[in-house]
Amino acid sequence: MEDFIGRLKRQDEEALNFMIDTYMPFLKGICQHILAKSCGQQAAEECLNDVFLTIWQKACQFEGDVADFRKWAGMLAKYKAIDRYRRLTKQQNRETMSDEIRNDGHNHDTEDEVLQNESREEMLVRLHELPEADRELFLMKYYLDLSNRDIADALCVTISAVENRLYRGKRKLVHLFERKERFI
Repeated sequence: MEDFIGRLKRQDEEALNFMIDTYMPFLKGICQHILAKSCGQQAAEECLNDVFLTIWQKACQFEGDVADFRKWAGMLAKYKAIDRYRRLTKQQNRETMSDEIRNDGHNHDTEDEVLQNESREEMLVRLHELPEADRELFLMKYYLDLSNRDIADALCVTISAVENRLYRGKRKLVHLFERKERFI
């Protein structure tokens, strides 16, 4: 099994087939968990294919043993799925917004939508001012709508740790917004 990583780095197709057979259920579960409910099964399948392609292309960058490989592949799947989720939801929002603008001639609805989008963008800006761990937690909770249990499992922490970090993160965000208001 250790040899399969070296063979994968040398672009051996048998190693690719072994990797697919061995890691498909694990990586597919990650992609489906993030994408299947909101974006559909096809999006999850496409993401899984992208994950295998990325692993194939970046195998030479991997350093570590088989246990590290599983973690590395899992993180690639997670971030590929999150990126795809963001891209698809952004595209869906744009399509919905343009449909609403076409079908609804009322300016106040458009203004409300613009204000809501500005608030969402402002929140994303403030989230980027948080430490990366807190930012990832907020994105998982409020943008991916994952439960505290799912977040705890994904981050290998307890549910109470997730709740505490969310609470402290909310307080940091309030502080960031208050600081911004003082400078306006």
